[in-house]
Amino acid sequence: MSLLLPNRHLKTSSSLAVHAARLYKQLESTSTVGTAWLTYKSILPDLPFERFVLTLDVLVALKLLEFDGSVLIKVVGRNAA
Repeated sequence: MSLLLPNRHLKTSSSLAVHAARLYKQLESTSTVGTAWLTYKSILPDLPFERFVLTLDVLVALKLLEFDGSVLIKVVGRNAA
């Protein structure tokens, strides 16, 4: 069973892809992990920290988010290498 994309066993609202999109939309261009966690909790209050980490992993894997030390940087409008 996939957690990334919705399917017959996983509602769209529970998929990591949707969580990643919602978080990405709400994040500032730069933020700390702590600030991103607070943002995540404000939009998805019932989900645990582990799900937040998986959501960040999706954004990093898609090259939409980068880490610079403890700072998260949104990749906006530039080509990811």
